[in-house]
Amino acid sequence: MAIYIAKSKKEERMLQIGSNKFELVDFRLKDYPVGADMSHPNAYEGIYGINIAKVREINKISQFTKMPNSHECIEGLLELREEAIPIVNLAKYLGYQNHALRPTDNIIICEFNSLVTGFVVHQAMRIRRISWEAILPPTRLIGREGGCVTGMHKLAKGPDNERDLMLLILDFEKIVAEINGETYALNKFSEDKQNNRIQGNTDETRTVLVVDDSLTARTQVELFLTQHGYRVITATDGEEGLFTLQALLDQAKKDGRDVTDLVQVVVSDVEMPRMDGHAFTQEIKKDPKLSSIPVIMHTSLSGRANQDAVKSLADEYVVKFNGDALIATVNRVWRKLMDRKETDRTNGMNESDDLDAAS
Repeated sequence: MAIYIAKSKKEERMLQIGSNKFELVDFRLKDYPVGADMSHPNAYEGIYGINIAKVREINKISQFTKMPNSHECIEGLLELREEAIPIVNLAKYLGYQNHALRPTDNIIICEFNSLVTGFVVHQAMRIRRISWEAILPPTRLIGREGGCVTGMHKLAKGPDNERDLMLLILDFEKIVAEINGETYALNKFSEDKQNNRIQGNTDETRTVLVVDDSLTARTQVELFLTQHGYRVITATDGEEGLFTLQALLDQAKKDGRDVTDLVQVVVSDVEMPRMDGHAFTQEIKKDPKLSSIPVIMHTSLSGRANQDAVKSLADEYVVKFNGDALIATVNRVWRKLMDRKETDRTNGMNESDDLDAAS
């Protein structure tokens, strides 16, 4: 029997934009030697989460159609309401020793990046409502999770006595990309805030601030934009994005210019620790000194409810990782801003001429 994430409930949750809170599905993966159980001293239970905005429904384990020559972590295709959905064995992908399918397993059916994928997990536990401020950026993790963790949350003591345990938010976009054989160029990249501000020899009138907690995503977007003649500044979350914009605003004020002379477009992810893209965009739009900067949401969240929520705040919406769509959108909002600035400049010159003539 499926556990459906009702559309009305999802829309209700998505309407809470700007609150810097979200809900995730808490699920578990368990590992222990073959023939043993969780009482074994080497048993391990991984606690993970996925944003509920990406989840369609949760099913019990089912029969799959095997696919020849597919990735070793793909168990097969699940036929669900006339849709063939690839099913990923998440425990196997993460390197769990005991990753055989179990009759009690769950399948989390997800939709993101305009793709539908199922993930086999050992147990879907509950839905947790969490503030992005409580999500810690990942450390340089090693071991079974590797580099596919986007955030961490320390669990408070609850009915399962989970004190001091960490819930890990996985980068499902990266997992799917790697299984599909997609690669992203990871050029040398500076994480230093000072180096990411406004230094460089490129044209300031074609400058984009890219805000994303994923190094892979930031680097890919930077590569696309620089190849198309844009100068790129980066930030790792909304909080750092605001810090960067304030620094640009301070410099513009010092130079007697408008902030849009230094940065013309913001491209922001939605799911980020400390401050998410919704709250970040809301802070920009309510500040009269920053509100003229167009914001493009570049997110893996797809589906009508997610798109409507994003569009209610941001100027544009682009699903990751469509480089052509992103470049086209950046070009469009950049040109629109330039045309408006030129109109304002012309109107200002005409008003000055009228004043001179009147005097």
